[in-house]
Amino acid sequence: MQTSQKVDRSTVQLSILFYIGLFVAARYSSRPLWSKFYTLSYKYPGLDSYDIGLDDLYFTIFWIINLLFLRSFLIIYCFKPCAKLLGIKKFKATQRFIEQTWSMFYYSLSWGFGFYLYSTSDYFFNCHNIYANWPHDKLSAPFKLYYLVQTASWFQQFIVIFLEAKRKDHLQMVSHHVITCLLCTGSYCYYFTKIGHIILLLMDIVDVLLSTAKILKYCGFQTLCDIMFIVFMVAWIVLRHGVYVYVLWFSWKEARNIMDADCSKFALNEYVKLCYTDFQIDIFLLLLSFLQLIMCIWMYMILRVAFRVIRGGSADDVRSDSDEE
Repeated sequence: MQTSQKVDRSTVQLSILFYIGLFVAARYSSRPLWSKFYTLSYKYPGLDSYDIGLDDLYFTIFWIINLLFLRSFLIIYCFKPCAKLLGIKKFKATQRFIEQTWSMFYYSLSWGFGFYLYSTSDYFFNCHNIYANWPHDKLSAPFKLYYLVQTASWFQQFIVIFLEAKRKDHLQMVSHHVITCLLCTGSYCYYFTKIGHIILLLMDIVDVLLSTAKILKYCGFQTLCDIMFIVFMVAWIVLRHGVYVYVLWFSWKEARNIMDADCSKFALNEYVKLCYTDFQIDIFLLLLSFLQLIMCIWMYMILRVAFRVIRGGSADDVRSDSDEE
């Protein structure tokens, strides 16, 4: 059995043991600790909204395990059988197919649910409201669930990246995942969840298109792959280098004025739920800028593939396996 198969089966088995242990502990223990793993914490009395706190870590850990389990379970019992039905025989091609199918599956769900929340929000196509009335300490149950699961997914992906075969851009991927995990965690702790929500939406839809293009390639539909690659490239440029940069610029230029909660404005004995310092804002913007820099490196790789397609070649996977594998 290949190492990846052993890892997937071990992940499923260990996850099931965790679920059994959690069920037994929650069922027979009088301590409220165990329910924190599967229920949202910090509900405001009499309101349908939630605050944030350290106990959210339990829920996040629970979803990291859930996503690891779901990924491995679907790979073993769904995606691999699909690869066989589609005639994908080579081991590497099968591995890439199941990895990209999982990505398309997860990002399609996360983007769909995330866009629904965005379309019903007060900051739908309204950048001003991203920062107005900050801190945003009253989160709806669906939004809190969405944000914590998304945060968990990035920590889960950070784990998975060391289980998959290394690619040529392994360093960029590790850097990207570290920065994204920091941004998800930091934005949640400092109530910057609205801007975090926007960034996640810009990322997820592009990843859906990229995974779809790769799946078509591994299935042998090269023409459809090339067409989808063009759609993906346009979406990448518009969303990750157009809209993303605009949101970054708007945050740099307007966020402080709109939030109006600089810590220096408050007396030492004056109670405020949360205020910001210039250093905190600068770190936040710096991490977003680093993320954009990594995406510029990937854009260069994408353009290389695009020129190859224009010259009559095919849209091969720019993130090919490392020669060291």
